[in-house]
Amino acid sequence: MPRLDRSGIHMKTKAKKIVSKKSTIIACLYGSSKFCQYSMVSLCQKNVGGISARPRNFVPAECLRVMSNKIFTVLLCAVVPVALLAEPVELRSSDGFISVEGEIVGFNGVMLSVETSVGRVSVPAEEVACYGAACVDMMANNDFGLTERNLQGVFGGDSDVALPELRDDLTIGFSDPAQRLLFDTLTATFAVAAETSSRIDLTTPGVLTLENEAGNEVAALTLLDADAAADLTVATTSLNGSLAATYAAPLDWAITPQPSHQMVGLNAFVVVVNPKVQIAAISIEQLAAIYAGEITNWSVLGGPDMAIVPLQLPLNSPLRNELISLVMAPAGKTIASTVLTMAQEASIATSVNQFPGSISVVSVGNAADNVTVPVSGFCSLAVEADDFNILSGDYPLIRPAMVSYVQPVTASLVPELFDFATAKVAQDVLAREGYINQTAIVQDVGRKNVRLGQLLNATLQPAQKTAAAAMFQSLFEAERLSPTLQGGITSGPEGAWNRAMFHSLAHTLKTPPYQGREVLFVGFANSANGDQAAIDTSAQVAATMRSAFTQFAPDVVLNNRLKLSSMGFGSVAPVTCYSGQVSSSTYSRVEIWLR
Repeated sequence: MPRLDRSGIHMKTKAKKIVSKKSTIIACLYGSSKFCQYSMVSLCQKNVGGISARPRNFVPAECLRVMSNKIFTVLLCAVVPVALLAEPVELRSSDGFISVEGEIVGFNGVMLSVETSVGRVSVPAEEVACYGAACVDMMANNDFGLTERNLQGVFGGDSDVALPELRDDLTIGFSDPAQRLLFDTLTATFAVAAETSSRIDLTTPGVLTLENEAGNEVAALTLLDADAAADLTVATTSLNGSLAATYAAPLDWAITPQPSHQMVGLNAFVVVVNPKVQIAAISIEQLAAIYAGEITNWSVLGGPDMAIVPLQLPLNSPLRNELISLVMAPAGKTIASTVLTMAQEASIATSVNQFPGSISVVSVGNAADNVTVPVSGFCSLAVEADDFNILSGDYPLIRPAMVSYVQPVTASLVPELFDFATAKVAQDVLAREGYINQTAIVQDVGRKNVRLGQLLNATLQPAQKTAAAAMFQSLFEAERLSPTLQGGITSGPEGAWNRAMFHSLAHTLKTPPYQGREVLFVGFANSANGDQAAIDTSAQVAATMRSAFTQFAPDVVLNNRLKLSSMGFGSVAPVTCYSGQVSSSTYSRVEIWLR
């Protein structure tokens, strides 16, 4: 998916890299003004001859891709085109993929105002270099208070100079062999999928090299052993527990060229118990207490008067380490020495059926015919481990595989590689390797109707009654898609989850079955400040998420004629616990529905 700037314009497109040397098309945020909304296509058609580009089948959607740049460059539409420019310069971002040509007519200390052949645009000075004789004159005359220190550089010669090179030499490590297999599968699929113009070189043993089409961006990843310190690490990463804030707003995690984490795969744990245990559900906190040796009898959890027999894998097992990361560590507990150890995961599933009172945690694919128990997070809402609940993150024992960045990147090639993990071709291949296919699916209509039906007899406060009525009316004829997002301020892993959800949603919504549909961003929240505050927060985060997606995938919205709406219903009819890794008085989630 192309990167966007904060105004919604594509700032970098990897699939088709287009460098405009002599003329520039300024594309606008879809729907931001009548000029942008109704004249964008004709503007593209008029200017297509001036683009130095090589894409096949140039279509109106490419207009949104022409002005691309990985940096957050804000290009704002003007209302009146101008004629020839008196003192033209070229303002070019550090990656060199895009340039804005025109006359600098103002500087407010942050943004440069530039008159171009299609109108006035604004560009952040610190993100561009100035090329042309007029640049030198302006620095000498101190026009608008602009100095060389405000820019990345000033070059007085021809602006058609060699593009500056960006290079990343990084190491990548893996928490266990399964993560190395995930990486190898992803990179091999990336190399043959032909969904990008970037080149990938796998010929050097232990080194993966990426190069963009222009030849000025290179990234080399040296593969390390599992126990070696690395610049990047692939590991299962918990969405439970507490972490510091990394992203303040959706656009921060959606389009950043330097993410702290990226999600590349998904799996899940299930809790299996002996058939005689007969408990309705279990919470993550109770599960941690069982493995810590603090809860030892099923009667404590509403089951029979029977000793609890927890089973685990060996100390060096990757799955045991994941159990610690996802269950024990967030609860602040350690596994007791009295927990029985089994040699293999398959033997655990068999033993649970044989040993009275036994319980264990296994991969969802190895549950076989065992009795599985719904799991709740740190609230009382228990969720079954079905496909939809895992994909949406409603189920709390999901196991996201993520890349964490210790060393930030300078080129955009590495984030592009890991964003590719959400593509359908990548998901199909990863599913054959035992990972859960993250391609968006629709929730079973029966499950949806049960949720909405509960609104009719629920005991609600006055503010909630109004929200419940609106929710029933708005969603009764709608269907829910699996991508679901964490609202508000997020941690690095939460931002990675959301970024993957945006990509998955965009891949789905661009397909013909969704043409002309209304996409609803539906917010839910709880708040320490009461029901109305929760409703207001949920509406706000949903609107913010809708706006972010419009800017993240404007070509999808425009080409498939999608209508995007948002609404919020507070804490009415929750399907999972509303919590987050970043400490807050309010937690929120945004679901995706279709009408």
